[in-house]
Amino acid sequence: MSILLCALTLALSFGWAAPAAAMPDPGPRGAEYVSLGDSFVASGSMSTATGEACGQATDNVGRLVAQRMRGVSFADWACGGADTADFTEVTDKGPQIRGLSEKTKYVSISIGGNDENLFGGVVQDCLVGALCTEQHTRAALDKLDRLGPKLDRVYAAVRESAPNAKVVVLGYLRLLPDTPAGCFADVVTGPSVVRFANRLQAGLNGTIAEAAERAGFTMVNQEPPAGRSMCAPDGRRYVSLTGVGPRDAGVPIHPTLAGRKYTARLIADALAA
Repeated sequence: MSILLCALTLALSFGWAAPAAAMPDPGPRGAEYVSLGDSFVASGSMSTATGEACGQATDNVGRLVAQRMRGVSFADWACGGADTADFTEVTDKGPQIRGLSEKTKYVSISIGGNDENLFGGVVQDCLVGALCTEQHTRAALDKLDRLGPKLDRVYAAVRESAPNAKVVVLGYLRLLPDTPAGCFADVVTGPSVVRFANRLQAGLNGTIAEAAERAGFTMVNQEPPAGRSMCAPDGRRYVSLTGVGPRDAGVPIHPTLAGRKYTARLIADALAA
């Protein structure tokens, strides 16, 4: 349990921080490819974190995508802890759409998991606190119900700010397996909580996919591959509990290097299609 609590504390610092003052530009304006979103695309390995605004790392998803797009100028505007408001409002993580322009040809987006502390609340209450009561689960599902219209507004703002761009939207990698047998989650939470967390994550990715379709954007990774959760063996995990396992090269409860490479390939292929 102490490892899980430590991981949560670190994860909150990377992925679910609260907005404050206005953000300075984290990347150049006028780039052809722009990465927007939250810590699932901004973070990477701790050793490559730049220490600058937004918690960006040099081996994060956006930069791995850019490496596949030779000759295309790139700007990283993704921020750890960002939610949909940070795309259009003046905060310490936004507005991220300042990075877009008529010159933008390609955009990738990862957003939605931080709205109303959706991800963080489930991790804290259910996975760590073992407080996944009916009240907690109902509240989480209500947050999910409210997310669709927020995504519609964000995607509309992206299209208005980058009228000539091809836009790819990324779903969230699977955190937990279908069943927790043999996993830390079996001891900490049990199968009922794992089932609910998976239901919520599937609902989150489904909500993102529906909003992307309404906007005319391309959705990738709506159904993350099985066998790659935090409970997978070393070298197979796409998401890590601690970020420091063999070959994880990540931060707690975020994509490993393998997970980042996987999603970067999906994005690059979709942008090139």
